[in-house]
Amino acid sequence: MNLKISGASQIFAIIGDPVAHSASPAFWNAAFHFCDIDAVYVPFRVCRADLAEAITGLKALCVSGCNVTAPHKQAVAEFCDLLHNPADSLKAVNCIKFCEDGRIEGWNTDATGCLRMLTKFGRQRTGLVMGSGGAAAAAIWALQQSGDRVFQIARSYSDAIDSEQTNDIKRLAWNKKNFAYAIEESDIIINATPLGWHKDDFVAELKEFLSKSKFYVDFNYAPASRLVETARQSGCTVMDGRELLLEQGVESFSLLTGLPAPEEVIRRCIFGG
Repeated sequence: MNLKISGASQIFAIIGDPVAHSASPAFWNAAFHFCDIDAVYVPFRVCRADLAEAITGLKALCVSGCNVTAPHKQAVAEFCDLLHNPADSLKAVNCIKFCEDGRIEGWNTDATGCLRMLTKFGRQRTGLVMGSGGAAAAAIWALQQSGDRVFQIARSYSDAIDSEQTNDIKRLAWNKKNFAYAIEESDIIINATPLGWHKDDFVAELKEFLSKSKFYVDFNYAPASRLVETARQSGCTVMDGRELLLEQGVESFSLLTGLPAPEEVIRRCIFGG
């Protein structure tokens, strides 16, 4: 594939820190090529301290739209003039559009994409979400659309402070006892933390308590994730982060370009073949 960039090419981007691992530029540019769209998609590493300047700069440079990855999903929502459901309730976005009238619109296609993924498992009753950031908020929203009971485990939580159930979410501290309880009670376990990207990342509680009766979903698409490997070895039904990348990518493409996404082209880029 040879990208042809002209003086009229639209610019789309992804911002995050880190961002070098992102698979989004490959499939977005393949989709542009397939659809004969004069556009290019590029990654920008943006640290937390520079986020406000980055959003201003992207807007000033007439970037058409942008995907947002960790750690900026919640912070970028504050820059949006209009948040579409469910981003408005989650206060987190992973997809923003710079409109011609100067407004910034935001969506959370992680949440809607996760919901579509979960429907493939059939009706579940209870879910465990690992993490407390924007990705975790998206996962919880998706589970709650089916009326599911939700456990949330995070290192930032304390049993003494956070263990009271709120809005059908029971928040628990990250420890062996709570993992044993929450996994036993849950049908589906969702990793919405960054754990899995580094080759040494490991959660011993997953190895100890997961079983073949569970469904496991991971928001990360690291090819060598030990968390995903653990879930597969435990006999779980597994969906790794490539499924979510496809779901949210197809939706984001349509939202930001106004055109149907070439799903099979995007799928081949993500899964190979």
